[in-house]
Amino acid sequence: MKHQLDFYTDYGQFYIYDKDAPGDTSSDDFWTDDAYNEMLAEEDGILGISIKNDEGIVKCELELLESKSEIIDFSEYDHVVEASIIFKSGILQILDCPHSHVELEKTIENGEYRVRVYSKNLKTAYDENPEDFYKIEIWKEPYFNRVVLKQFVSIW
Repeated sequence: MKHQLDFYTDYGQFYIYDKDAPGDTSSDDFWTDDAYNEMLAEEDGILGISIKNDEGIVKCELELLESKSEIIDFSEYDHVVEASIIFKSGILQILDCPHSHVELEKTIENGEYRVRVYSKNLKTAYDENPEDFYKIEIWKEPYFNRVVLKQFVSIW
């Protein structure tokens, strides 16, 4: 099931959130140097997705998959990273920052999930009309550490 998202956020980030999870986005352990470089922050029940454009424009596609993503060719993407999240509430939310406005809410089965974020057109992020785009895939999979599958090297 695919969902198209088009919204505004601030501070270059938005969140994938397990409704009512205790994760703290202001924690020193959230946006670490590694998380910032890898464009994905982790806390209990919340993932922070980094965007590159200064306008706060999020153009995104979120897809809930039945099994692990089959995409292995990352040539059309600038950056690909994945991490795990545990859903305990049965409610997945996409939230803006800092207001935590709910951009999408979906009922899902509780459990451990893998989240892969594909970022593309990052080189346009500082253009007058940025075209950066974020594709997110989520599927059930046992918990595992964050891993970068393709690293974006900034041109700035």
